[in-house]
Amino acid sequence: MKLQSFLAGASLALIASVAAGAASATNLLTDGSFEDGIVGWTFTGNTGYFGVSCGSGAEDGSCYVSEGPVGSDGILSQSFSDTAGDTLDLSGWINGNGASFSHVQYVFDGNLVFDTGNPTPNTGGWTNYAVNVTATGSDTLAVHFRNDPGYSSLDNFSVTDVAGGGAVPEPATWALMISGFFGAGAFLRRRRALTAIA
Repeated sequence: MKLQSFLAGASLALIASVAAGAASATNLLTDGSFEDGIVGWTFTGNTGYFGVSCGSGAEDGSCYVSEGPVGSDGILSQSFSDTAGDTLDLSGWINGNGASFSHVQYVFDGNLVFDTGNPTPNTGGWTNYAVNVTATGSDTLAVHFRNDPGYSSLDNFSVTDVAGGGAVPEPATWALMISGFFGAGAFLRRRRALTAIA
């Protein structure tokens, strides 16, 4: 009975630690949901129709970017530090209206890594677009946008480190996993022996 309680407790602790690790993925961007305007972002390119709207309608929080530069791209960019070699998830939410010429692009360290296409699909609501890239240690995400003659909305941008680039588990982690396997094996063996006696 004590072994069962121990295994149940260990299982719950493992589940809690995995959930906490998943929940603790830190956004490497400053204010990716534009709750403080464009703090942390640099705005360049076409400064035509652009603004931060607050109130209802945001994908996350209460604010989002409304954009619709005509003729050329507006660009929001932000630089950040990370761990070289790790896999990063670049993610953003876009609410496009499918105007005649429109797009949103993610440019990572000067390389185009994602394009919604032209026109930006009219999905009738917020759609998440994400792509994985490899970190270099100091990177820049630039979000290019344009919409002739309408507008689109941007919100909830994040860059998270999703996987180490070849991380090897610590010896203590291996010891914990192996002891868990032995514990489960001992529990099953003991249970079989008790069934045979009864």
